[in-house]
Amino acid sequence: MKTIEPMRAERLFTPFIDTVDGTLCIPSSATAAEIHATAAGRSLRFPLLLDTAATLQEQIAAATHAPASCRFGPYCDNILGMNWRLPGGQVARIGERVVKTTTGYDWLRFLLHSGRRYGEAVDYVIRLRPDCGFNLVAYFDGNVTALQHCVSRLLHSGWMHWWDAVDFIAEGATQVVRVAVHCPPTEAQIFEEELSRVAANAAARLRLEEVTKHPFDGLPDVVIKTTPERAIGLANTLSAEAECCVALCYNGVVHVRLCKGGDIAERAHSLMQPHLAELHALGGDWHSRWLPAMPPNIIESQWIEALEQTIHAS
Repeated sequence: MKTIEPMRAERLFTPFIDTVDGTLCIPSSATAAEIHATAAGRSLRFPLLLDTAATLQEQIAAATHAPASCRFGPYCDNILGMNWRLPGGQVARIGERVVKTTTGYDWLRFLLHSGRRYGEAVDYVIRLRPDCGFNLVAYFDGNVTALQHCVSRLLHSGWMHWWDAVDFIAEGATQVVRVAVHCPPTEAQIFEEELSRVAANAAARLRLEEVTKHPFDGLPDVVIKTTPERAIGLANTLSAEAECCVALCYNGVVHVRLCKGGDIAERAHSLMQPHLAELHALGGDWHSRWLPAMPPNIIESQWIEALEQTIHAS
């Protein structure tokens, strides 16, 4: 077997922030507070965060999407490069500092979705977004029919590109739709007026809150990818057995946070059993940070075996 030479340090990403392209190289162990401290002073932000205390690596491992994926896409579309430590200890540079470099197979997406089978990220190069200086969170209250009407109006008009997040939240007997807005302070009234029109049209009650940052829901215990049309109904159904369910309405993703105590892995598996047939028929999937990754299918297994043989022969 050929010995793999250590990757030269100068080829790896080193910590940086590029205020022109809006990119940041930060350790995978960075928390939301650390990312904010680096970016905020330069009028930039990273909106795809779920938890205040968990590391960025833990957040990416727990979920493919965050609420702000409504506007900015999943995690894998906002990670441009990585320093990746292979199982043998070598650290390789994957990707670049810019949004798009080449066509071809998406190594970043593959590694990010492979668990720790091929190692783990040491550093991420992430896309930042402009910080306009004002955050508004709107809550729509009403019955499920009214809330579904709100979501339809929010996502099927020219305004949909301006919402950071449109989420249906079911917690116990309470259901709300939460809309996150980020804009210059001088434009806040325009958004408030549109949100008021949506509420009036759906006969829903509207609450507006100015906040310093968008709410964090915490790491989900189960993440389900379904269709946008079914996300609200599924979240509402699963909330009877969970602490809280958040449907990311635009993306068709449901985050489930289970009640503490007991065997969470077993409860996550039991929660999903009644829904697997329908989910499979829709082409959806699910995963839990408490369970091992699902085994690859036959075609994927053959591809992975060939990849591993190539790595070991190098």
